[in-house]
Amino acid sequence: MRPRALLLSLLAFGSATAARAQADADATPGITTYNADFFSDAAPSTAYDMLRRLPGFSLVEADADVRGYAAAQGNVLVDGARPASKRESIEDLLRRIPAQAVVRIELIRDGAVGFDLLGQAVLANVVRRKVDAERTGAAEAGAHLVAGDGMEPVFKGEYARTRGDRALELSFGTEPELDDKSGDGRIVERAADGTLLERGDLDTHHLLRVTQGTASWRQPWGGGRLRLDAAVRDSRDREGTLERTREPGDAEERSREDETLQELEVGLNYARALGERTRLEVVSSQQLGWLDGLSRSVEDDGDERFEQRTRSGEGIVRADLTHARSARLSLTLGAELARNTLDGDASLFEDGTLVALPGSRVRIEERRGEAAVGAQWQAATNWRVEPGLAFERSEIRQTGDTPLTRQFDTTRPSLALRWQRDSRERWRLSLARIVGQLDFEDFVASAALDTDVVSAGNAALEPEKTWRSTLSWEHDVGRDGALVLTATHDEISDVVDRVPVAADDELFDAPGNIGPGVRDSLLLEFGGSLDRFGLADVRIDAKVVWVRGRVRDPTTGLSRRISEEHPVEGEFGFTHTLAERGLRWGMSVDLAERESEYRFDEIARERSDATLSLFAERNFPGGWRVRAELADIGGSTIEESRERHDGPRAESPIESIEVRRHRVPTQAMITVRREFGD
Repeated sequence: MRPRALLLSLLAFGSATAARAQADADATPGITTYNADFFSDAAPSTAYDMLRRLPGFSLVEADADVRGYAAAQGNVLVDGARPASKRESIEDLLRRIPAQAVVRIELIRDGAVGFDLLGQAVLANVVRRKVDAERTGAAEAGAHLVAGDGMEPVFKGEYARTRGDRALELSFGTEPELDDKSGDGRIVERAADGTLLERGDLDTHHLLRVTQGTASWRQPWGGGRLRLDAAVRDSRDREGTLERTREPGDAEERSREDETLQELEVGLNYARALGERTRLEVVSSQQLGWLDGLSRSVEDDGDERFEQRTRSGEGIVRADLTHARSARLSLTLGAELARNTLDGDASLFEDGTLVALPGSRVRIEERRGEAAVGAQWQAATNWRVEPGLAFERSEIRQTGDTPLTRQFDTTRPSLALRWQRDSRERWRLSLARIVGQLDFEDFVASAALDTDVVSAGNAALEPEKTWRSTLSWEHDVGRDGALVLTATHDEISDVVDRVPVAADDELFDAPGNIGPGVRDSLLLEFGGSLDRFGLADVRIDAKVVWVRGRVRDPTTGLSRRISEEHPVEGEFGFTHTLAERGLRWGMSVDLAERESEYRFDEIARERSDATLSLFAERNFPGGWRVRAELADIGGSTIEESRERHDGPRAESPIESIEVRRHRVPTQAMITVRREFGD
């Protein structure tokens, strides 16, 4: 059945169901409340620890790379309001809220009357207790150690002052981020017939350090609630690679990449009840970014240098009006205006000579407007219908080496049906048209000199358009567990993948649209304590997703997977809580992953091993807490292979196959935290 026909069938089915409903039937609120004592046996330290124990809930972070507000939001509210910031991690925000400050957490499913889920199937609302006056804070210090690679310091500080409905929150922190780029390894390159072309050693050191400060103020204002947020961030990414060739002769290549990203963001969130049934929420934010990068590779007498300078900005204003027309029916109106800009300047030099790259000098400005309407209809005691319609118009003006002006008008209908069989089992069926957001970085040239990969910018990019149908089943298990199974089918037009672009009679690889494609995925989630086995203090969590996408390769004309798609991803976790001792420990396993990227003249594949991590956390009297973590225990191997062709793959034979393997060392982190307050 075609997507439009299925949408019409769903609408007809929802209308028929509503007609059969009794007018005075009791409404299902769609909200499950978990009071603080529900989490007490897990001895949580923060709101994040509490959220992890919600049955059937998986945290969805805000996507900072998606332009706009509605499409980028995660699935967590704090005191009924969404964070105004797209950049701050929701996990970091929740970790700053002490567990004792939380009164309850509300699980809002499938458009409960009075709430707009903005495309999410479920929301978690963290409700904090109100106090007359309180001052709290915390200081955390520690170290991040990488086997054979030294130690990096960790520091965080937090302060909050609350007086009635007014509150000030401040935070500051600097820490390295765990990654899998560092390590020693080997490189082997062979011809198509197996003849050895090159063999050597690799030694890579990588460090990403993030320093950030945030401030938040909330107070009553104008009959509603006003919150102001501000954040500054400094990310410094440093990577150095030494490649020593042993065969056929001794040689060295040194490459170094330095990238600094600085960001400033300010945001406003205002929510007000307009009568007993109507609620207004207004969100505004302004984000500015400054990215400077320098890469250099030196081999014998050869010298390559890539310089990048990008300035970006995003300003958003959004308003959502929700009206509960009755206990059964809620209506939502939304409007959003946004302006996005990017100035990119990239230069590639080979032995001092400038190489002409498409997209090396670009200025992009986008003005975008969106209007949306939706409804949540309790059609029967155990049925809910959620139709929606959004219209977006955007204009992108591009100047620089490829001047271009384009306008996009998109309509996005959606419909979701929810059936609650009983208090423990729920089904959800939805169909929606999704229009992807263009990544402005794809318009600008980029390079990774350590692997000799150069990507051009592509001015002709168009957003992906997808008809997505989803069927999910959720079943509560025990007191605090849930099993969730979700199947998704995507019919995609204008798939964004890799294409060749020409400049000065030379072909370069670039992001581009390659035509229609399909993607099917199956997601399995389970989480809960082992009460039925007499292990109420033990919890297990599992999440596995299988993905299969198909698209026609623009170079060969053959069917293949979509680039950078992971066929299988998953993680398993185990936590044991000894509340009487203030101790919690556990382990997690991330499944092995693999992906492929199809460029016009090569196929790059990457495979990583499964990894094991352990943690232990102990609370001590006086607000002290010590936490230790071990990641990549025993090390893990990452393998990258590149099948190179001397020209387009359909016309040119394989020239060489290069395989790089490196061993990621075990990483450890230990932190000591001291909390204080009135």
